[in-house]
Amino acid sequence: MKDLVLYMTIGYPDENTFFQMLDMLDEEKVPVLELGIPVGNPFLDGDLIRQSHKQVLDSGIGREKIVRWLQKIRREYKFRIILMTYKEGMEKFCLSELDRKLYDGILCVDEVIRADSGMKPVQIYNETMTEVQMLGLLAENANFAYVMSGNGKTGSFSRLPDGYIRTVHFLKKNTALPVYVGFGIKTLKDVKAVCSHGADGVIIGSHFMRIMREKGCLECKEYIKIINNYLQKTALQS
Repeated sequence: MKDLVLYMTIGYPDENTFFQMLDMLDEEKVPVLELGIPVGNPFLDGDLIRQSHKQVLDSGIGREKIVRWLQKIRREYKFRIILMTYKEGMEKFCLSELDRKLYDGILCVDEVIRADSGMKPVQIYNETMTEVQMLGLLAENANFAYVMSGNGKTGSFSRLPDGYIRTVHFLKKNTALPVYVGFGIKTLKDVKAVCSHGADGVIIGSHFMRIMREKGCLECKEYIKIINNYLQKTALQS
């Protein structure tokens, strides 16, 4: 089975629109939602996601609201929830103290969360890492492995890099965890390329949020249908 993982910043652009989008994701049976917890300096993210973090922070989001939204998501939707943030977000919103039942995993970009923490961490991998470094991260990876397609910020790639290929092949040989590729994935052609190199799924963030911002929910729905149809056909053929 090939999975589609979509990224959205929690509460963006506003609460009503955010939950309307989640309604649509659930209807389209998106299996995994990577939920961005905003920080002041999301240094691995490009302008679009950076702006979304600032907008949500400026709206006055706090820990109580995050907990309330996560509780609602758990009650009303079927997709798995992966929290994505930075050390700043972990500390600001005391995420390590969240009820573990409110999410399925957590990715902290600039701090390795240990597998024995109970937070079911996702670890991130890139082409600059040695095999020893990747094996060390795998030992602390209790969810899926997140492979960056290339070095750079989210939303910064004009075309899909190919630096991920060696990383995916190495991880597939050394773990039973699903291996997903993100960064720079926009088109169906990109999805096909990533899957052809052995990835178990794709993570799409900046491009999806750009469609949401510029064209709205209906266009997002059509985009998801195209990607999901291909992934489902691929699963049936494998």
